[in-house]
Amino acid sequence: MPTIEKLVRVCNVGELDHDKPHCYRVENVDVFVVRHWDKIYAIENRCGHAGAALHRGEYTDGLIVCALHGAAFHVDTGAVEWPAILPPPMSKYSSSENLRIRQFGELLEGIETLPVKRFPVKVEGDDLFIMMKTEQG
Repeated sequence: MPTIEKLVRVCNVGELDHDKPHCYRVENVDVFVVRHWDKIYAIENRCGHAGAALHRGEYTDGLIVCALHGAAFHVDTGAVEWPAILPPPMSKYSSSENLRIRQFGELLEGIETLPVKRFPVKVEGDDLFIMMKTEQG
């Protein structure tokens, strides 16, 4: 199936405060956007571990840390800095004597933390655009 790239408007650049993450719905995709001084970054707003909204996490030093399980992602590339961290008691579920809890724990521990999609950004005048790829069917 052929893929088409297109520039899609996200917001007015003036809406973006320094180091304050935002979430915008663009073409049915939630997009995490953050401005760091003169740079603007856009990644998919879903954690690569369990799909939680990244804009609700803590942003610092070019990393967004997911509020759900603590996985961290580089906002410039979408790469994983460190995987999800299961806090107690979740980290002890896989050794539970209760079969259902043990199975749940084993499933949780087996979920890989994957990188998140990065969107190239472009500023035209006061508008922020991202490059999105869509499959044409």
